[in-house]
Amino acid sequence: MSDQTFILEKAKRKAKIEQTVRGFLKLLDENELDMEDGLIAWNMLGFTMFQNTYPGETHAFIQQRMADFSKSLFASRQKIDE
Repeated sequence: MSDQTFILEKAKRKAKIEQTVRGFLKLLDENELDMEDGLIAWNMLGFTMFQNTYPGETHAFIQQRMADFSKSLFASRQKIDE
């Protein structure tokens, strides 16, 4: 993959993520949910996605996977920003 293609794909991915977040925030506004409700909904959505990825696993296992994923994602962003 060329550098230009990589840059374009990265920009597309970022735009899709930003669009999804804007859509989520719009849903919060439309349903008159406050920030706390939004954070609960976001967490539930994330948990549901992990639960679908690891069916049959325990609640504790899924929570640990979510925490590990978040830590890994944060660490990878730190490297990019340096």
